[in-house]
Order: sequence, then C-alpha cells, then structure tokens
Amino acid sequence: MKYLLMGLTLLLALLGIIFYNNMMHFACIVSLILALICGCFFALYLNAQYVKNLEKLERLRKRLTSDVAHELRTPLTAVSVSLEAIAEGALEPTLERISKCYDEIQRLSKLVADMENLAKTESDILRLNKTPIDLLELARDVFGNAEGVSVTINADRERLTQVLTNLRTNAEKHGGGEIIVTVREIGKYGEITVTDNGDGISPKDLPHIFERFYRADKSRSRATGGAGIGLAVVRMIVDAHGGSVNVKSEVGRGSDFIVKLIKYHT
Repeated sequence: MKYLLMGLTLLLALLGIIFYNNMMHFACIVSLILALICGCFFALYLNAQYVKNLEKLERLRKRLTSDVAHELRTPLTAVSVSLEAIAEGALEPTLERISKCYDEIQRLSKLVADMENLAKTESDILRLNKTPIDLLELARDVFGNAEGVSVTINADRERLTQVLTNLRTNAEKHGGGEIIVTVREIGKYGEITVTDNGDGISPKDLPHIFERFYRADKSRSRATGGAGIGLAVVRMIVDAHGGSVNVKSEVGRGSDFIVKLIKYHT
C-alpha cells in the first residue's frame, strides 16, 4: 500500500510538472492537487503504521516486564516461605527442604545468567568475527550426528555454535527424544534443519516463539528451568548474519527449526 501511494504521488507530481511546462495550467493544477491528496494519504498511512508499531512495542514491553517479574517472584516466594516457616519453627530444617530451597535459588541464578547472556549477545552482536565454516562439521560437533552435505558458510563460529546449542537444548526439552539434524545446500544458502518428534507447537503460539520470554507451555518451561530466552537469542544472531530462522510445527507430530545462512564465496 505505501509503495502504491508513493508511486501515485510521484507520478501525479511529475505529470503536473509536464503539464506546467507545456502551458496546460488547469491539468497542472489538477495533477498537483491529486498529488497533494495522495501525499496526505501516504502520510496518514505511515503515521498509522508508526502508531501500530509503537502499540506493539508497548505490549511487548509490558509483557516482558510481567514475565520477568513472574519468573523472579516464583523462586523467591518459594524460598522465602520455606525459610520463614523454618525460622519460626513451623517446619523442621530437613535436608529435603533445604535441597528444595537450593533448587529454587539455582533456578533464579539460571534466569539471571540467561538475562546476562541476552544482554551480552545484544551488545556484541555488531562485532561478528565471520570466517569460512563447514556447516555440516559444526552441526556434528554440537549435535554429535548430522546428515547431509558439506556446505561452507560465512559466519561467526562462536555465535553460530550458540545458535545450534540453543536449538539442541530446545529440542531436548520439548521434543520426544529423537532429534534429526540435516544440512543442505539451497542456492546461495546453507540450510540446517533441526527436527524433533515432540508435542509440536500450536498455531497461536508459532508467531511468538522467537520473542524473548515467550513460552508456549509456561508450567513445563518453568519445571525445566527455561525462561523463553534461548530462541530469542537464536533469531537475534541469525538476523545479524543476514540469514533467517523459521519453524514448521504440527501439534502431536513435532517441529522443524530451519536456519538459512549465506554461503561463503571465494
């Protein structure tokens, strides 16, 4: 829509100039008025898109704040309640209770570490050290096994290892036990697909799974210590490489995470 309005505005303005140079003043005025109207609609359209994007960012910010608060509150509340009961003599300080408090503190520490990792990734993302990398070799290093062909891509080895590790962790947590990794060469891209046979992702969750702190299954993610950061880091790093990451999933049949990166050219 915006390109159509922009094109019409420029075309009508150009016609107005042509009519003016040919002394067709009425046609010139009409063309310039129409160009002005199209320009106004174009400005209104851009403003509407800007407001829409601002509203989306505000919703994401509010949800991010809420999710972080929730993730911090859950382990803190569990530890606080248990320690208060022990201090007041309502509970015995058994090894089991102390162990549970320790587990909650570890979960809290992991969340903080995840957030630090996210912040570091964001700050370092513009300092990629790209070198020629064999995608099949790297996939086998991370997953232990991978099928396909050798494809040399241009990427930061450390960051790409982080991408594949996060995809492996996600597949292990939410998959059904079997993980298949395939490397292919498609045109100017090297493509790696990570397939699991887990529960799959519902259609309503699919558009959001790469958003930070988004979890399709909050209770299961909390039980396994996940905070919804890993896939956000994956997209951030892949985008910085000029590649793409997508997911295909069907409830009850598992998911395919597909990463495309530009091949290395000598």
